[in-house]
Amino acid sequence: MAEASLRTIDDVVCGFCGLGCDDLTVEVEGREVRASGAVCPEAARLLRRMDMPDRGPSVAGAPVSLDEATQAARRLLGEARAPVFAGLGVDMAGAGALADLAVRFGGVLDHYASDGLFANYAAAQRTGWLSTTLAEVRNRCDLLLVLGEDPAATWGRLFERLYPEAPLFAGAPRRVVFLGGAPGEKARRQLAGAEVSHLAADDVVAALEALGVFAAGGQPPGTSFGGVPAQDISALAEALRGAHYAVVTWNAGGLAQGDLVAEFATKLVDSINLVTRAGVFPLGGRDNIIGVNQLLLWRLGYPLRTAVRGQASAHDGALYATGQALADADLLVWTSAFRPEPPPAFSGKVIALAHPDTQFDKEPDVLIPVGTPGVDHAGTVFRMDSIVSMPLGALRVATLPSVAEAARGLAEG
Repeated sequence: MAEASLRTIDDVVCGFCGLGCDDLTVEVEGREVRASGAVCPEAARLLRRMDMPDRGPSVAGAPVSLDEATQAARRLLGEARAPVFAGLGVDMAGAGALADLAVRFGGVLDHYASDGLFANYAAAQRTGWLSTTLAEVRNRCDLLLVLGEDPAATWGRLFERLYPEAPLFAGAPRRVVFLGGAPGEKARRQLAGAEVSHLAADDVVAALEALGVFAAGGQPPGTSFGGVPAQDISALAEALRGAHYAVVTWNAGGLAQGDLVAEFATKLVDSINLVTRAGVFPLGGRDNIIGVNQLLLWRLGYPLRTAVRGQASAHDGALYATGQALADADLLVWTSAFRPEPPPAFSGKVIALAHPDTQFDKEPDVLIPVGTPGVDHAGTVFRMDSIVSMPLGALRVATLPSVAEAARGLAEG
């Protein structure tokens, strides 16, 4: 047998974390895939594939054919009283097929990473917000305020993407202020051309609330706020008001009071916009949560955490969160195609359309391994700023169905 030739593919789009990096280089040899060059550790891990057979479908842990697994899953769906369609780590085609499945059989729809999204929604629904985009931050922002812990631990190339060496419009010096956790080595390395400072707040909400008062021209009572001296908070407020384009960013999913951080960040940006230009840039987007949420808004008129019953839909951000919805469910349809994310503990029946490397505490009642968008098949995902859809290409010949193909199979018959 002839050896597989080595191919190098440039400008590969990564669909895993929401940054939408589109400059990756990947080496493909037969069915083996590995990232090369500048790539974050998470993308390198999730892109990596060995040239070995993928795990096959199973029913109660016993290997079966795809047709047998599909028939068993269809029976469970037909018998279910209250299904929950959770995980939802899928591309746009997969999201559409799962929405069709929920419309046919009924059930709740929620993404496993939606806590941060709904913390941000809580603020946006109360006050609205002035948000910005990745391109605007890259090219115009001259003062970036980072709230909470260093986000570079989650988004490996974040500051490389936000603060390039040669922005189109932002002048020097560009500043970055961390309010909360200290910047790590990776962040400092990527921000080598910027002025980086750190205000070690032990209570980000208290410090941020005071910052908003200072920025609005007020004088809050006290000598320190959240562990940060008042004079440092006041100086930061003046710097924000004096910036040409200030941006405030945070990861609501990693904050204990993410909804309050989002609310006070929004109020701060409102105050700054009275004298200069500013915007919020909330972080998120893991496993196409933004795209799935957009699709449900288009299809149902509601975001994630929506229940479909017959011809009607109802949304409740608390009642239809995965953990709460499972308390009243008898079937969990778990989908995670981008990574081997296992389902939460659940005593009822489980259908898993899962990454083939997923490790389960208990084998699902029906397992249908699925391919990964951007590795095994082409697809589309949305970037974290919600305005750009990114095309994912296939890197190797697929031996597993896509989520869309598997879900359409469950709907047939």
